[in-house]
Amino acid sequence: MKIALYQVAGDEKWRMSLAPEVDERHWREQGRQITWLGVTCSIGLAAAFIRKRSLPRHMETGLAPLPALTDGDWDEVKQTGQKWIPFLTGRALLLEEIEALLLKHGQTDASERLRRVLQWLILKGECDMRPGVDSARPAWHWRCERCGAGGSTLVVRTCASCQEHCVVCETCLIMGRSRTCTPFFLFTKTQGRASGAVPSLPEVQIGAIRYPLTIAQRRAVTELRGHLCGSARQVLVWAVTGAGKTEMMFPLLEEALRAGKKVAWVTPRKDVVLELAPRIRQAFNSVRVLALHGGSADAWLTGEVVVATAHQMWRFAQAFEWMVVDEVDAFPLYGHHALEQGLHRALAPSGKQVLLTATPPVGWQSLAKQGRLPCVVLPARHHGFPLPEPRLAVVWGLWRKLRRNRPIPVVERFLKQVEARSGQAMLFVPRVQDVKVVVTWLIGLGWPQEEIAGVYAAQPDREEEVARFRDGSRKWLVTTTILERGVTVPRVHVLVLGADHLVFDRAGLVQIAGRVGRRADYQEGEVWFVAEERTEAQIKALKEIKRLNHWAAKEGFLQKEAYSH
Repeated sequence: MKIALYQVAGDEKWRMSLAPEVDERHWREQGRQITWLGVTCSIGLAAAFIRKRSLPRHMETGLAPLPALTDGDWDEVKQTGQKWIPFLTGRALLLEEIEALLLKHGQTDASERLRRVLQWLILKGECDMRPGVDSARPAWHWRCERCGAGGSTLVVRTCASCQEHCVVCETCLIMGRSRTCTPFFLFTKTQGRASGAVPSLPEVQIGAIRYPLTIAQRRAVTELRGHLCGSARQVLVWAVTGAGKTEMMFPLLEEALRAGKKVAWVTPRKDVVLELAPRIRQAFNSVRVLALHGGSADAWLTGEVVVATAHQMWRFAQAFEWMVVDEVDAFPLYGHHALEQGLHRALAPSGKQVLLTATPPVGWQSLAKQGRLPCVVLPARHHGFPLPEPRLAVVWGLWRKLRRNRPIPVVERFLKQVEARSGQAMLFVPRVQDVKVVVTWLIGLGWPQEEIAGVYAAQPDREEEVARFRDGSRKWLVTTTILERGVTVPRVHVLVLGADHLVFDRAGLVQIAGRVGRRADYQEGEVWFVAEERTEAQIKALKEIKRLNHWAAKEGFLQKEAYSH
């Protein structure tokens, strides 16, 4: 794609254009002349020339005669641009993604018309165009404009498009190729919906969806509303596992939608998107709720509520006035600079962000105590029963005994308790190779092989085996930490084997323990941490769970005062 460089008379600023005939017409209508400086096949090179305010000697200067832009053509460009604004505003897209979006909306435009309309939007301030990767400065300053990544994830490759050495971003490659010569467009002007276009919402009956809000949930909603109505831009919600934090957010979500705000509900995991989007659609059936993830059919649609994986936020810019980030401390979101940058850019300048988690990092807890991060704590589960408190057991030579099929009394006692209480059990192990070891050990104890399954992240039939465990076809599920979040089985017990391994940190152990006791009608589940030695992570996890239970009891949230009728 050719990019033209020019200057406007009386202005020292250098500019670039996708469609020079549009700039000629635009500035002529304002009584100003243009001096054309040169043409390049790479927007990255154009940006570099603008920064340096100099052109290479061999560069093509001037322009071929520009195509005539009749009054009819000009009117069509402006009318088309106005028509595109509603579904482009708030987006951050590569050119090929714009083409896909327009096609989804029935706009099958030739490349010449597309370039003209995009350039008109740039001149009107509706759009900002920049290189996919900014590589105009020394390598340590290189930056992907889409995801914000830099460093070793930016790779120099020979480019077939511009015939130059292009820098390509490998961090966001899964979303399409962001590179130096590729234009990246930010449609950040917050036009929003027209006045009076706020969707008409029915009254939301939360109780009819799943269960009534508890006193604890209502108190948390009131406190959170206070923060969001104030100056806080970001609020942490620390809600224990099984607290019903999703439904707790519905009253505030309704208020945001009634105020005409566009909402994003972001999560690190695709399975949460697939589970959550239908629940929100059920509660808010008069608004369009999109589910965005890799391969989603909703990718180029527009809606009032967007439920998306964190990676999908790279395609938005200042789009959302209200954003909920669910499981904010989970992999791959927590500590991933590029994903965090995507969330920040997708949030409108005056937007509010709610961070939901059952296991906030220690640093966040410290910020909350200091008053530097507004925090709402929900220490009680929706049913009013306390969190199960793990038991810690030390077994010398644990893995040697497992590999040699030796008896391990504490583990065998746990298995018998599960059997006696008509339960199921998840046995967590630290490494993929440990899955087979423990499955073999269980079979050696005499448990029927058809009742046992082992799963790990790369296992082809993992989802099928988890589904069999959910429906009760499997009694024992040996798993890596891939299932530390998101799996809810009514009668489950949990055993962590090798709980002293580094992969089991405080947050992970709290999440694993939180799989147990989620249903009010089965509170017999147990949690065991079995290891060759006790670690700080085990002790901190136990202390945190006990502290939250004490907090819930002190506030009167447990059992008899659990519900408001």
